[in-house]
Amino acid sequence: MKHFLLSVALVLIVSAAVVAQQSEQVQQPQQPLRVWADGASYAYFQDRTKSYVEVDVALQRKDIQFEDMQGFYEGKAYLYLEVMDESGKMVDSLGKWVPIDVKYLEDAYKEDVRIFEAIPCALPPGKYKMRLTAIDGISKRTGVSTFELNVKSFASDNFDISDLEMAYDVMPMKTDTILSALMKAGRRVIPNPSRYISNEDSLLYFYCEVYNLTQRDGASDEFEIKATLLDTYGYELREYPVVRNKKPGTTAVITQALPVRGLPGGSYELNVRVEDLATGRKVVTTKKFMLIYAFDQLTPTMTSPDSLTIDDAKLMEQVIRYITKKEEKDTYKELNLDGKKAWLKAFWDRKNPNPGSRVNTYKNEIFRRFLYANYYYSSSTAKRNDGWSSDRGRIYIQYGPPDQIDQRPSTMAQKPYERWLYYRLPEQSGGNYFIFVDETGYGNYQLRHATVKGEISNPEFERLLDEDGR
Repeated sequence: MKHFLLSVALVLIVSAAVVAQQSEQVQQPQQPLRVWADGASYAYFQDRTKSYVEVDVALQRKDIQFEDMQGFYEGKAYLYLEVMDESGKMVDSLGKWVPIDVKYLEDAYKEDVRIFEAIPCALPPGKYKMRLTAIDGISKRTGVSTFELNVKSFASDNFDISDLEMAYDVMPMKTDTILSALMKAGRRVIPNPSRYISNEDSLLYFYCEVYNLTQRDGASDEFEIKATLLDTYGYELREYPVVRNKKPGTTAVITQALPVRGLPGGSYELNVRVEDLATGRKVVTTKKFMLIYAFDQLTPTMTSPDSLTIDDAKLMEQVIRYITKKEEKDTYKELNLDGKKAWLKAFWDRKNPNPGSRVNTYKNEIFRRFLYANYYYSSSTAKRNDGWSSDRGRIYIQYGPPDQIDQRPSTMAQKPYERWLYYRLPEQSGGNYFIFVDETGYGNYQLRHATVKGEISNPEFERLLDEDGR
């Protein structure tokens, strides 16, 4: 694909932030490696009491330190997986070295290049907490990614389906002799453990398996696959054409590349339903993902307060600026890094519309608005990093996307302007709007009038639209 997930999981390669230190003698902590991890469970035919689990991992190559090996440059990372049950008790641990070689040193530090790996294991069905630690073999820098996985049971002979694996690409290979942890069923699967895709990506790939398809004389030898995208609230947003496949046996591999271009940024759920046409039985598997704008704005550490870096903490001041009170902003600025981590966790938990839920739709929406504002309203299309501070960016982050935008181009007698209409804003009378005027003609739209309480009000704003200013 065009974009091998430029840095996230929410990927904040932030311009160097000036961080206040308690003492000039105190050195800034080493920044963690950026690492993403996710898992999926499949049938394990060698032992039906267990399931085959694959933990997919992605690293940012430019984070790894390389050594000159006289003819090439070598780096290496150690991946250590800890598997814990619901009580936090360790039930398994695995580790592996990942060699990373490049011909030229400048290639090692190119942006937007990731290293992909997979760690397999066999586990009894149940709920697990996974902790993946990545360690640079040379610099000893570390990074951590944690997630929970509900390992399914595939012990019965009932028609069943595995978990979904999100992928950047799925490539059929002519041979299974290629030694790679990314090979599955004759396919090389490039995993997407962050489950984030860019608005510039055109396709969303996935991989899954179905088991115990019916095969008998006189019965249909086909099965149907139907993929659907659901929005945050569970409403069907996009339905893809039904695909009918021949049964290769009682087990089948399913891979598809689904068009996603044109979708607005936000959280989605991919729903894949498979029907055995011989029996009419259906099975469903789902996985959540997020489509975001401007991937170079986010890091995996940003979305996880426990792993927050100093740069992330600085940038979070921008993200929460319009959704916090003055005293909250002041408190956040005065805290050290650990204090900021605790404050953010409490803040997002307090804002979660579904307390206790693993998916905080409010936090996801604020991140989406922040990214959207930077992507569309920044002063520089090359950097796209200051849209949040523009008038349109502030209104978008604070109030959300407008229900309607009226764009009026410039004329001989009038400056260009936009009117953003909101039909229903909380604690407002309804039918509110904002007027943004481009007074210079260079695309810098400034808020000049609004009908929302607490915003600038200028009943004579139409005079500002006149080219001669009268």
